[in-house]
Amino acid sequence: MNDSGKNDPLPVKSRDNAEQLARGLAESLAGQYSLKVDAGTVNKEFRDCFGKDHEHASDGRFDLTYSVRAKLPGDEHGKALRAMRKKLEESHYKINGYREDTSDALMDAKGGHDNLFVSVESYMPATELVFSITTPCFLPPGVKQQQVSAPAPTATPTAPALAAEATAPASRFPANPFG
Repeated sequence: MNDSGKNDPLPVKSRDNAEQLARGLAESLAGQYSLKVDAGTVNKEFRDCFGKDHEHASDGRFDLTYSVRAKLPGDEHGKALRAMRKKLEESHYKINGYREDTSDALMDAKGGHDNLFVSVESYMPATELVFSITTPCFLPPGVKQQQVSAPAPTATPTAPALAAEATAPASRFPANPFG
């Protein structure tokens, strides 16, 4: 049975390596405009992965959302994002959203070698930029990937079932949708 890619091999990475990957991307982007990220603002959250149809496996697979901020006056946010955009495009990221105006700036992208989602935006008040990176689902090293069941084929009613429905007794309360 075709499982529509549900059991394709997951990329393998430890939680520490995933965090290093996210931190490295944030620092690299900040460096495009000579910014330093503030390690005191780091927020990270590891979560269990779920499939697109809410499948869940118990093999330790996880994803990470990592964010950190860097100080920068608001009137420079657009210039900083332009430099970061160029770096992302050179690294094979697809820019999915981009906006800059006098009060705020925002850029969303996805891709690169590790298929990361990155967002850089003004943090209000506009005195900082916040870098948010979300990883894809990773499988921890040394763990055998659990195979998730493919959905059951759609059942089509058979002729006897249709006949049974046709002979079902009429509701005593025809106007009541609950019978």
